[in-house]
Amino acid sequence: MSCDISTLTNVLQSGDPEQAQTTLNACVEMLTDPTLWYWTVAFTIVCAGVGALIGKYKNAVARDTALGLILGPIGWIVSLLLPAQKPKPKCKACGKAVDAGDKHCRHCGAAL
Repeated sequence: MSCDISTLTNVLQSGDPEQAQTTLNACVEMLTDPTLWYWTVAFTIVCAGVGALIGKYKNAVARDTALGLILGPIGWIVSLLLPAQKPKPKCKACGKAVDAGDKHCRHCGAAL
């Protein structure tokens, strides 16, 4: 017996408890199939990877990786529609990234 919407609707309307139990067992077996979970994990990793590539291009790797991981292909579209982030300015003395409004480098203390 298969586990799809039409089968579930027919079983619920028939009122036969044995057929309902058989259908429930088929649905549980399908959901616990390791192959389904392997594909789900692989798809999630690919979505996060594509999001990271988009983020690398737009200078927002963490943001776009999270969008790809959570929303999948819809997250890719959202990532492409969001504006690119400007790179943080760097300290001239030590070369580390600082915030735009800082007067002194938090790493080496040099005036910016």
